[in-house]
Amino acid sequence: MKLRSFASAAATIVALTGGMTAFVSPANASVSQGYIKGIDSINDDWGDEGILSTTSHSYSLATGLWQQVLKGEGLYSGSVDCAFGPMTKSATEAFQSRYHLPIDGAAGPQTMGRADDFLKLGTTDTYIDYDRGINGGAWFRRIDSTYHLYLNGAWRPASYSSTAGC
Repeated sequence: MKLRSFASAAATIVALTGGMTAFVSPANASVSQGYIKGIDSINDDWGDEGILSTTSHSYSLATGLWQQVLKGEGLYSGSVDCAFGPMTKSATEAFQSRYHLPIDGAAGPQTMGRADDFLKLGTTDTYIDYDRGINGGAWFRRIDSTYHLYLNGAWRPASYSSTAGC
């Protein structure tokens, strides 16, 4: 009898919460949050991020993070200057070509989502490795769900609007 009551109560809770207790939704981030964000699995963190391009967030720490990904791919040889200029655009197009994505030169949700397929947890839960076996890869940290890149001697949050430390 107690088991039947427990099962009935559990079913009621699931029904009232819309099943949220049974499923975890994928990461959901946006430019409005101000930073490149992620929760739960690292391999679905970037597919819902804002667009980085020559006209959108073209000078930001988020662009610096993308440049580090491109360096890890061996596609970008410039300095990580947080500026989405011609070299970053060209490297982004090469990334899109390599992974059979539409080539538009912008790092939008589809391009960023493909890149996060190659993220792996490092030695601790806060270190994340982007290692394609090319050019040494790149390291990031995810602290309180915000991605950080190591740039100019410090860990910096991957902001869409800040260039502090670039």
